This record gives sequence, C-alpha cells and structure tokens, in this order.
Amino acid sequence: MGHQLNDTDIGSQSIYLHSNDATITISSSEKIFYFKKNIIAPSGYKLLIGLTNLTMPNTMYNVTSSSNNIVINDGTTDHSFDITVGNYTAEDLATEINTAISAYGGCNFESDNNVFEFTLGTNTIQSTTMLRQLGLRDQLPTGNDSGSSKYTAKNVCDMGGTTNIYLRLRNLTMNNIDSRGLSSNIISSIVNPTNYGGYIFYQPPEVLYYLVAERAISHLDIEMTDQEGNLLELNGVDFNLTFTVHYSKERESSVRDSMLQEIKKQHVEKIESEKIESEKKNNNK
Repeated sequence: MGHQLNDTDIGSQSIYLHSNDATITISSSEKIFYFKKNIIAPSGYKLLIGLTNLTMPNTMYNVTSSSNNIVINDGTTDHSFDITVGNYTAEDLATEINTAISAYGGCNFESDNNVFEFTLGTNTIQSTTMLRQLGLRDQLPTGNDSGSSKYTAKNVCDMGGTTNIYLRLRNLTMNNIDSRGLSSNIISSIVNPTNYGGYIFYQPPEVLYYLVAERAISHLDIEMTDQEGNLLELNGVDFNLTFTVHYSKERESSVRDSMLQEIKKQHVEKIESEKIESEKKNNNK
C-alpha cells in the first residue's frame, strides 16, 4: 500500500476492527483490541496513524444515563428523580418529567418558543444533568418568574442528542489539543449526520494522520464519547472501524540543530572566558 506519507521500504498497514471481536469489552463504546503481532517502527523510523472509516447505527438516545436526573428542593430537602432513558421529543420529555416531579411541581413545553416551563411554587430546581435538553444552563438553582409561581427556561431546548463523536486511542500519545487547551489523544471528531435510527457512514475526504510517540503498537484501546465527554451508550449495537498506519523516516529538525549549535557555542565561549579570567588572576598574584 503506497502513500505519500510513507517514505520507507516498509508497506503501510490497515487495521480492520469489528467491535464484537474486541479482546476486552469495558462498555459498548470502550473496546480493547490486542494484536497477535506488534506493529513496530525500526530504529530511525516513526509511526503515523489515522482513522480511515467508521460505520455504526445511530442508536444513541438523547436522554441517557448521564443526562436523565433532576433534583427538586422543597426548601429543606433535595428530592432526586431519574427519568427513564430514551429518545424523546420535547413534549414527551415534559410529560415524563411532569409525572416524575408531580408531588413538587410540574413541567410543560412551550412549542411556540421551544422552551420548558416549570410550575414549582416555592420549590426550586436545585440541579439537573439535563441542562442542555431543558435549556437551564447557568440558571440553577431556579427561582420563579416575577410575580409568578412559574419558572421559564432562559435558553431554548436542545434535543439533538449526540452531534459529535470523539474517538480516542487511549494507549497512544498524540499532540492534539482539546477545547480546554489540554493535550488529547482524540484521533477524530466525527460529525453525526443522521437522526436516531439512521446509519453513520464516516469516510473523510482526506484522512488526517498523526505522529504517535510510541515506537511499537501492541493493541488499540478505543473510547468513544459525545461532545460533552460522556461515554456513548450504543444500546447493544456493533460498529466497524478501519485505521491505517504509515511508516516514516525520522529527520532531525534544522531549527533544533541550530539551537543546539548556539547552546554549544555559548557554552564554549563561557568556558574560554572563565579560563582567561582565571589566568589573569593567577598572573596578578
């Protein structure tokens, strides 16, 4: 397999993975695949890896086990409620929440403005993991609207679910950066182009390849999360991935060489200067 990034006499390799064949399954979106033969970069070579394609059904709910909780405070006590995970419309979610919190308040969806409205009396929403879905980000704990026993979310609802799939190779070190400015081993951000029940076919027009710090790859530890960092809940379905590995010759950076030469020059000049000063002192004795 020839590729312009591979300037060696070692052929590039493709890695075809089916989630059901994982050596270790931690969860539906955390899989570890061990190879019978390691991928090794000989001395003077380096490894580059890229995600060539992904195929998986979109079975990800827009209300998951990490985004289904709401806590109502009655003035003295917090009362926690878990909504059944599932794929909801805004109206259906309002009905489900209304049923769950009926002893302390109510919930309604205003379709004209796409916002949720809560009838709470003197109670408050203390916290919720459905901030995005309910449009409650940066508003907790809630109060009431002026002169009313109701509270209307300030943000419109977002029932879009998983919009991006972040695929990480947890056992490899890459130089990518996440939104917090931290080093990340995310190898691809896959845009979810289909609604619930459809199929995601990811085949980028140009595959991006990343230099990895490791000189040998014995396995791939794969993790997939949504745009908020929550592990995907795939609800029992399988997925397929293809990775490609290229070999490339190591080359010393001319900038690094020039910097090293400058450091050496300064070091030599310092030693010579100290030697001259020492000789002057000895001659003056």
